Amino acid sequence: MLDLSERSGLPILLDDRGLLVFDPEIVVEDHGERLLDALTPVVLEPDEARGNTDVAYYMDNGVYHRRDADRLAGVPMRYELTLIPPRRVGREYVKTFGHRHRPEPKSGLDWAEVCEVLVGTAHFVLQTLDLSGPGASVAYLVEAKAGQKVLLPPGYDHCTINPGPEPLLFSDVIARGVNGIYDRFVATRGAVYVEVVDNGQPRFIPNPTYRDVPPLVRVELKDYPALDLTTDMPLYNAFIRNRGLNWPFLNDPSQFLPMFPDLRAVFRT
Repeated sequence: MLDLSERSGLPILLDDRGLLVFDPEIVVEDHGERLLDALTPVVLEPDEARGNTDVAYYMDNGVYHRRDADRLAGVPMRYELTLIPPRRVGREYVKTFGHRHRPEPKSGLDWAEVCEVLVGTAHFVLQTLDLSGPGASVAYLVEAKAGQKVLLPPGYDHCTINPGPEPLLFSDVIARGVNGIYDRFVATRGAVYVEVVDNGQPRFIPNPTYRDVPPLVRVELKDYPALDLTTDMPLYNAFIRNRGLNWPFLNDPSQFLPMFPDLRAVFRT
């Protein structure tokens, strides 16, 4: 049993089965599970997923402590948790289905998101996607470990992979009501790169569905102390502390690059 209270800011445990256990004072507005069978359209070896009723990942959305209910009242963002067990689909490491956020109506840009790894290692793959190829002009890999924060900018299809031997648990804060577009990855059978086991080690290979495959560029992470986005502050604590008020880029994607000018040279289309 792993007590995650200190690193997450919430009284939650990861039990010996690799499942989350919530304190009775924790509210979960919405719980969902995606089975391996549901990943059939986006995995390298679909026959390995088809009909498989093992859980690919768990989703708990709108998570908060009851004592914080009044403080979060009216806040147009929510805290979420995603748990990905250490599984493989054939030789491919298990991943989220992958999607792109629908545009925010006012700016016309996709919604942004901020994530934090709580347990394990996460590989976030972000890319552009031209369905006519299909192809991608750029592709990025962000590797994050416990405590590290990951910013997901507007304009990219993305998925998250668990390449490790232990569960991957990550949190995120995102605007309420954000919906994903999933059929883009259905059309391309997943992201432009697929992570597989090779001689016992993880390795990225191009998705054979794509005609245009760019290099996979690794993005290094950094802290943003002025925004409480640091490895030593749980994302939930930062969310409660500022109620998302100093993260306006989550409600207005046009503010993302002005708030993170250092990322303008990193992420390009």
